[in-house]
Amino acid sequence: MSNPKLRPTVPIPVRKQTSRTERRLQGADRSNEPVVVSLKKLNGLAGYLIRQAQLWVFEDFNATLGPLDLRPVHFSILTIVGENPGLSQMALSHVLGVVRSALVPMLDGLESRGLLERTPSRIDRRSHALYLTPEGKALLERAEALVQEHEKRLMKKVGAAGHKQLLQILATFGKQQ
Repeated sequence: MSNPKLRPTVPIPVRKQTSRTERRLQGADRSNEPVVVSLKKLNGLAGYLIRQAQLWVFEDFNATLGPLDLRPVHFSILTIVGENPGLSQMALSHVLGVVRSALVPMLDGLESRGLLERTPSRIDRRSHALYLTPEGKALLERAEALVQEHEKRLMKKVGAAGHKQLLQILATFGKQQ
Protein backbone atom coordinates (compact mmCIF):
# COMPACT_ATOMS: atom_id res chain seq x y z
CA MET A 1 0.00 0.00 0.00
CA SER A 2 1.32 3.46 -0.79
CA ASN A 3 2.17 6.02 1.85
CA PRO A 4 -0.72 8.51 2.16
CA LYS A 5 1.76 11.28 3.00
CA LEU A 6 3.27 10.92 -0.46
CA ARG A 7 -0.02 11.18 -2.34
CA PRO A 8 -0.95 14.69 -3.48
CA THR A 9 -4.25 15.83 -2.05
CA VAL A 10 -4.82 18.52 -4.64
CA PRO A 11 -4.44 18.32 -8.40
CA ILE A 12 -1.31 19.96 -9.74
CA PRO A 13 -2.25 21.60 -13.04
CA VAL A 14 0.43 22.57 -15.54
CA ARG A 15 0.33 26.35 -15.60
CA LYS A 16 2.73 27.31 -18.32
CA GLN A 17 5.39 25.62 -20.39
CA THR A 18 8.39 27.87 -19.86
CA SER A 19 10.87 25.90 -21.93
CA ARG A 20 11.53 22.41 -23.16
CA THR A 21 13.38 21.60 -19.95
CA GLU A 22 11.08 23.04 -17.31
CA ARG A 23 7.44 23.59 -16.45
CA ARG A 24 5.92 26.19 -14.21
CA LEU A 25 3.28 24.71 -11.90
CA GLN A 26 0.77 26.59 -9.80
CA GLY A 27 0.28 25.36 -6.25
CA ALA A 28 2.61 22.36 -6.53
CA ASP A 29 3.87 22.98 -3.01
CA ARG A 30 0.37 23.68 -1.62
CA SER A 31 0.94 27.41 -1.82
CA ASN A 32 -0.13 29.77 -4.51
CA GLU A 33 3.47 30.40 -5.49
CA PRO A 34 4.56 29.03 -8.85
CA VAL A 35 7.10 26.22 -8.72
CA VAL A 36 9.52 25.55 -11.56
CA VAL A 37 10.15 21.84 -12.11
CA SER A 38 13.17 20.75 -14.16
CA LEU A 39 12.53 18.11 -16.83
CA LYS A 40 16.01 18.25 -18.36
CA LYS A 41 16.95 14.62 -17.68
CA LEU A 42 13.54 13.22 -18.63
CA ASN A 43 13.49 15.18 -21.88
CA GLY A 44 16.60 13.24 -22.88
CA LEU A 45 14.77 9.89 -22.59
CA ALA A 46 12.84 8.56 -25.57
CA GLY A 47 10.43 6.61 -23.36
CA TYR A 48 9.38 9.73 -21.46
CA LEU A 49 8.89 11.74 -24.64
CA ILE A 50 6.95 8.91 -26.28
CA ARG A 51 4.66 8.82 -23.24
CA GLN A 52 4.13 12.59 -23.45
CA ALA A 53 3.28 12.24 -27.14
CA GLN A 54 0.93 9.35 -26.36
CA LEU A 55 -0.91 11.46 -23.78
CA TRP A 56 -1.45 14.25 -26.32
CA VAL A 57 -2.48 11.84 -29.08
CA PHE A 58 -4.92 9.89 -26.90
CA GLU A 59 -6.47 13.02 -25.43
CA ASP A 60 -7.06 14.48 -28.89
CA PHE A 61 -8.15 11.12 -30.36
CA ASN A 62 -10.61 10.48 -27.53
CA ALA A 63 -12.04 13.99 -27.85
CA THR A 64 -12.31 13.50 -31.62
CA LEU A 65 -14.22 10.20 -31.42
CA GLY A 66 -16.10 10.99 -28.21
CA PRO A 67 -19.22 12.22 -30.03
CA LEU A 68 -19.45 8.81 -31.74
CA ASP A 69 -18.98 6.98 -28.43
CA LEU A 70 -15.88 5.21 -29.76
CA ARG A 71 -12.64 4.60 -27.92
CA PRO A 72 -9.38 4.05 -29.82
CA VAL A 73 -9.64 0.27 -29.42
CA HIS A 74 -13.20 0.31 -30.83
CA PHE A 75 -11.98 2.28 -33.83
CA SER A 76 -9.15 -0.23 -34.31
CA ILE A 77 -11.56 -3.17 -34.12
CA LEU A 78 -13.99 -1.65 -36.62
CA THR A 79 -11.15 -0.69 -38.97
CA ILE A 80 -9.52 -4.14 -38.91
CA VAL A 81 -12.82 -5.98 -39.31
CA GLY A 82 -13.86 -3.57 -42.07
CA GLU A 83 -10.64 -4.30 -43.94
CA ASN A 84 -10.79 -8.04 -43.21
CA PRO A 85 -14.41 -9.24 -43.32
CA GLY A 86 -14.78 -12.72 -41.86
CA LEU A 87 -11.73 -12.38 -39.61
CA SER A 88 -11.86 -14.66 -36.57
CA GLN A 89 -11.97 -13.35 -33.02
CA MET A 90 -8.69 -15.19 -32.34
CA ALA A 91 -6.94 -13.50 -35.27
CA LEU A 92 -8.28 -10.10 -34.20
CA SER A 93 -7.10 -10.74 -30.65
CA HIS A 94 -3.64 -11.61 -31.93
CA VAL A 95 -3.36 -8.59 -34.25
CA LEU A 96 -4.48 -6.16 -31.54
CA GLY A 97 -2.32 -7.76 -28.87
CA VAL A 98 -5.38 -8.11 -26.63
CA VAL A 99 -6.15 -11.30 -24.75
CA ARG A 100 -9.30 -12.94 -26.04
CA SER A 101 -11.06 -12.70 -22.68
CA ALA A 102 -10.63 -8.91 -22.78
CA LEU A 103 -11.68 -8.67 -26.42
CA VAL A 104 -14.99 -10.51 -26.02
CA PRO A 105 -16.70 -7.79 -23.92
CA MET A 106 -15.59 -5.15 -26.44
CA LEU A 107 -17.06 -7.21 -29.27
CA ASP A 108 -20.23 -7.74 -27.22
CA GLY A 109 -20.56 -3.98 -26.84
CA LEU A 110 -20.05 -3.29 -30.53
CA GLU A 111 -22.46 -6.09 -31.41
CA SER A 112 -25.12 -4.79 -29.00
CA ARG A 113 -24.82 -1.38 -30.68
CA GLY A 114 -25.54 -3.04 -34.02
CA LEU A 115 -22.09 -2.22 -35.45
CA LEU A 116 -20.63 -5.70 -35.68
CA GLU A 117 -21.93 -9.21 -36.13
CA ARG A 118 -20.43 -12.58 -35.33
CA THR A 119 -21.37 -15.50 -37.47
CA PRO A 120 -20.28 -19.12 -37.20
CA SER A 121 -17.08 -19.66 -39.17
CA ARG A 122 -17.39 -21.78 -42.31
CA ILE A 123 -13.88 -23.10 -41.68
CA ASP A 124 -13.93 -23.85 -37.95
CA ARG A 125 -17.18 -24.56 -36.09
CA ARG A 126 -15.55 -23.51 -32.81
CA SER A 127 -14.89 -19.94 -33.92
CA HIS A 128 -16.83 -16.94 -35.15
CA ALA A 129 -16.25 -14.74 -38.18
CA LEU A 130 -16.56 -10.98 -37.67
CA TYR A 131 -18.35 -8.62 -40.04
CA LEU A 132 -19.38 -4.99 -39.91
CA THR A 133 -23.08 -4.31 -40.21
CA PRO A 134 -24.29 -1.54 -42.53
CA GLU A 135 -24.55 0.65 -39.39
CA GLY A 136 -20.98 -0.29 -38.46
CA LYS A 137 -19.73 0.61 -41.94
CA ALA A 138 -21.53 3.97 -41.79
CA LEU A 139 -20.16 4.77 -38.33
CA LEU A 140 -16.66 3.74 -39.37
CA GLU A 141 -16.88 6.05 -42.37
CA ARG A 142 -17.82 8.96 -40.08
CA ALA A 143 -15.07 8.00 -37.63
CA GLU A 144 -12.46 7.82 -40.40
CA ALA A 145 -13.31 11.38 -41.48
CA LEU A 146 -12.89 12.57 -37.87
CA VAL A 147 -9.64 10.64 -37.49
CA GLN A 148 -8.28 12.45 -40.55
CA GLU A 149 -8.96 15.73 -38.72
CA HIS A 150 -7.05 14.34 -35.74
CA GLU A 151 -4.14 13.40 -38.03
CA LYS A 152 -4.16 16.94 -39.49
CA ARG A 153 -3.85 18.37 -35.95
CA LEU A 154 -0.96 16.02 -35.26
CA MET A 155 0.66 16.98 -38.55
CA LYS A 156 0.26 20.66 -37.70
CA LYS A 157 2.01 20.02 -34.39
CA VAL A 158 5.03 18.21 -35.89
CA GLY A 159 5.00 19.42 -39.51
CA ALA A 160 4.40 17.35 -42.63
CA ALA A 161 7.98 16.06 -42.81
CA GLY A 162 7.97 15.34 -39.07
CA HIS A 163 4.69 13.44 -39.40
CA LYS A 164 6.10 11.27 -42.18
CA GLN A 165 9.26 10.63 -40.16
CA LEU A 166 7.21 9.88 -37.03
CA LEU A 167 5.15 7.27 -38.90
CA GLN A 168 8.32 5.65 -40.25
CA ILE A 169 9.94 5.51 -36.81
CA LEU A 170 6.84 4.21 -35.03
CA ALA A 171 6.20 1.60 -37.73
CA THR A 172 9.43 -0.15 -36.72
CA PHE A 173 7.83 -1.04 -33.39
CA GLY A 174 4.95 -2.80 -35.13
CA LYS A 175 7.15 -4.98 -37.30
CA GLN A 176 7.70 -8.57 -36.28
CA GLN A 177 11.28 -9.15 -35.18
